Amino acid sequence: MLGDLLSLLGIYMLSRVLLPTLGLSVEGPHSTIVWGIVWLCWRAYQGLYPGYGRSPQTELRLHVMGTVQVVAVQLAAGLALQRFSPNVTGALLSWALLLLFSLFVRYGFRSLLISAGRYGRPISVIGAGQTAAMAIQHLRAHPAYGLNPVAAYDDNQELHGTTLNGVPILGTIEQAIIDPRTEQALVSIPGARAETQQRIVNATYAAFRHTWVIPDLFGIPNQALQPHNIGSVASLEVRNNLRSVQARTLKRTIDLLGSGLGGLLLLPILLLIALAIKLDSPGPAVYRARRLGRNGEPFDCFKFRSMHRDAETKLKSVLDSDPTLKAEFEATHKLKNDPRVTRVGAFLRKTSLDELPQLANVLLGTMSLVGPRPIVQSEVAKYGEIYAVYKQVRPGMTGYWQANGRSDTSYDERVGMDNFYVTNWTPWLDMAILIQTLKVVAMGRGAY
Repeated sequence: MLGDLLSLLGIYMLSRVLLPTLGLSVEGPHSTIVWGIVWLCWRAYQGLYPGYGRSPQTELRLHVMGTVQVVAVQLAAGLALQRFSPNVTGALLSWALLLLFSLFVRYGFRSLLISAGRYGRPISVIGAGQTAAMAIQHLRAHPAYGLNPVAAYDDNQELHGTTLNGVPILGTIEQAIIDPRTEQALVSIPGARAETQQRIVNATYAAFRHTWVIPDLFGIPNQALQPHNIGSVASLEVRNNLRSVQARTLKRTIDLLGSGLGGLLLLPILLLIALAIKLDSPGPAVYRARRLGRNGEPFDCFKFRSMHRDAETKLKSVLDSDPTLKAEFEATHKLKNDPRVTRVGAFLRKTSLDELPQLANVLLGTMSLVGPRPIVQSEVAKYGEIYAVYKQVRPGMTGYWQANGRSDTSYDERVGMDNFYVTNWTPWLDMAILIQTLKVVAMGRGAY
């Protein structure tokens, strides 16, 4: 909330300088205070303070849609009451600046709180099986989620006194319910019988202020679930976002705007990179890599050349002489110390600048700004049944796996991430991935 208050103040001061230079009038301080309070109250109602337990795409959706709703109310009030009528262009510009600025201020403040150990709600994990281990691992790896596992409980006596991904297993489930140590519990016993789950969930619900339950719904698109009730019977709607014409049209519109404007803005950098490649080693600046696209149709994926012209000969020689490197390449289709890579190519890969020519692929419609990783024909067998899901969308310049580990992830993890992206796709997930990719690329993490 402090970050949002500072964002409001900063944008108001910027508007007082910027808008007059554009010939636009500035809203008075009283109007700014009133609509600023409305905005803060609406965000509090949305649960953005502090926003624990929100996925990045859900948080982004609430941030954007909540701000747009407040703007719509302000403009409607201005039409209804002339004395409150805002300068429409100036108001829209100020809100647009606030929308962008406050998002990154929010991220920045949260990073500071995380570094200081002051962000997140401690939670108890009920159950210490494989599912609980996966949940704990994800929450500890992503502190911005705001749920910090501090204790685990399980009825298996052999686990007591041990740890689960760094979280101590303190005792039985009954102990957790009798003496709750946190305000929130995460019940993770999806394999238990229905009556056992019902008993434990009801007891946990009575003992803890917040109770989350991991259901036995593995493999089902979890971002597309919408709760409903039929009388006293709970049901879940599983939405197929890929069948939404509006969402796909929005995705294609974002692709065209992003690749078109991005290409124009980056044109000088693209020309400088092409020149550096030509000066560093003989050969073309851009090469075409054959990849599989939507519906399994092959296409030419454009990339800046980062390897020597005799790359395949070098690779074969190295792999034949080093079984360790051969195993690494067969597992990930990459090498951390690849002898084929040029000096300029190493820099391009580290910064992901070698992917920029794919903006042309996005304009041509063979790729998207965000999507699953482009693969070659020989990788289809490794995807197995998931390939039928994978080929429903265009591959992307970036994607879920690039934003969550990049080359540091195993091949099986990449396949799983591609499957998650396609089955849980929404435009908000795309935008969250783009923001996360900028952060990962800036840090140079997992790229080679």
